[in-house]
Order: sequence, then C-alpha cells, then structure tokens
Amino acid sequence: MKMEQHSNGHIYDKIFKKVLTLSSKAVINFINGLFETQYSTDAKVTYNWTEFHDDNLKRILADTIITIDGCHSYHIEA
Repeated sequence: MKMEQHSNGHIYDKIFKKVLTLSSKAVINFINGLFETQYSTDAKVTYNWTEFHDDNLKRILADTIITIDGCHSYHIEA
C-alpha cells in the first residue's frame, strides 16, 4: 500500500509540473493571484527543477522553484 501512495504522488507531481510549463502567462497569473504581485504577463519565467537521484539511483521529484524576471523566486509544491 505504501508503494502505491508513492506512485500516485509521483503521478500528481509530474502532472503539476507539466501544467506549469504549458503557458508562461498562466504561470505569471498564478503567481500574481497567489502572492498578490503585479508581474506583466510578458515577464520572463525560469524553471529551476529540483529533480535528482538518491544513492540507490531512485529518482526523487521535489519542489519546483520558479523565477520571474531573473530576480524573484517562488517555491511551488503541489
């Protein structure tokens, strides 16, 4: 059962990360809505993925960090 929960979490994490990459404008609107900021929808979005492998070569999907205009970063986890 524990393994199944891990797999479901992995699937949701991958879906969320894919959704984040579909539209920079949508990501900026998402950030503006969550954090009450006023970024232009033309602002540059940089994705700082935090995926890595542990000592047993098991893939770890961790948080997503999004940087807007190269100066403000937001930690996103779903």
